[in-house]
Amino acid sequence: MNQPQVDVVVVGAGFAGLTAARDLGAAGRRVRVLEARDRIGGRTWYRTDLLGGCGLEMGGTWIVPQQTFVSAEARRYGIAISDSELPSRMTWSDRGTVLDSLLPVPPAELERLEHAVRALLAAGARLDVNRPLSGQGLADLDVSIRRWADDAGLEGNARELLISWFCGCGNASSDTGSALDVLRWLAAMDNSLWGMVKASVLGQTFDDGTVSLARALADDGGADIRLSCPVRSVRQEADHVVVTSAGGAVTARRVLITVPLGVLQDIDFAPALAPEKLAISKENHAGQGQKVWAVARNVPEDLSGYGWGTVFDYVGAMRTLPEGVLLVCFAPGHDHVNGNDPQAVQRAVREYAPDAEVVATATHDWVHDPWSRGTWTTFRAGQITRYEAHLAVPEGLVHFAGAHTAHRWPGFIDGAIDSGRRAAAELLEAL
Repeated sequence: MNQPQVDVVVVGAGFAGLTAARDLGAAGRRVRVLEARDRIGGRTWYRTDLLGGCGLEMGGTWIVPQQTFVSAEARRYGIAISDSELPSRMTWSDRGTVLDSLLPVPPAELERLEHAVRALLAAGARLDVNRPLSGQGLADLDVSIRRWADDAGLEGNARELLISWFCGCGNASSDTGSALDVLRWLAAMDNSLWGMVKASVLGQTFDDGTVSLARALADDGGADIRLSCPVRSVRQEADHVVVTSAGGAVTARRVLITVPLGVLQDIDFAPALAPEKLAISKENHAGQGQKVWAVARNVPEDLSGYGWGTVFDYVGAMRTLPEGVLLVCFAPGHDHVNGNDPQAVQRAVREYAPDAEVVATATHDWVHDPWSRGTWTTFRAGQITRYEAHLAVPEGLVHFAGAHTAHRWPGFIDGAIDSGRRAAAELLEAL
């Protein structure tokens, strides 16, 4: 055979790929990274060319200290992070009607709220997030968010709130998202309800954007990173792999695939991808919602709104600009609102702030982005039980990483870094 050009080809320059490339390079291995986009960072994307130059995270944003992998990398590179400012109160929207109360339920429903919290904490206590969930007898929780609420006997506003909250955490609909995958957030935060809230929208953010950490990883790794090079095929030979991309073919001793779940199916593998990986790629995950930024006048500067029966399940103020309050908004479906239409976004925001005047918006369609096919990974009901054990299993000379292969924080930057570290160690042992 011809001498391989590199030791490892890493497919994808998100946090999993960048971390693995860094660790492999530090061990003296020759690495080439092939990235389909014209940038690094994957499903994180820090932009300063929208909304008057204000820094916007179009994708992944928050971290918490309990996410030990990303926190360690931030410390390693001296990346500045800041705690989110806590709102003075929560705003609750019941199908567009703002509730004038501290709690999301009327006094007559406090017992139902207590039951909901007890059910949530009881379910979270069953999970050991340091081990694969598929081997823990949790199939009764690996059901749709709506079914879990029904099985738990939730009622009234408490039921609607928890369903909406689960949908918000998963950026998924109540009929597709796995309740077990969202309960993992709770368990990973030491089964703390408040911790789960912080992990979702009130944690820490990067002062100079997620790109500051992505660049640090890329610069430290010394890998040959090729952008605008979507991979078309991966062909295994007896003792090497040929990877063909828009930039041509490259031979390597091993390959690491880090692309999102829905994108796996677009790569031609020979031998063919394991049927379990191909099946979940074709099903794709349930994170098929929206993240929309908006600048609005006549809204509270500390707005933090949760709603049920609303277009957005969360609307939160991030900072105050000269033009108005910068809001981040989430919807569980990709077609809930036209994020590029200020009037449409205004109607949705007014379900939380009735006098809101939206003057500008910005969004990215991750669902129809061919290199993402969704927002952050939230497994569909039943997918953890059926597929989790197969996602990280190597196939010959081909290895797999990506946040969706992590046990503790899949769907998060931390899970991506965790998977990159694990895959790099796996590759170094194999090499």
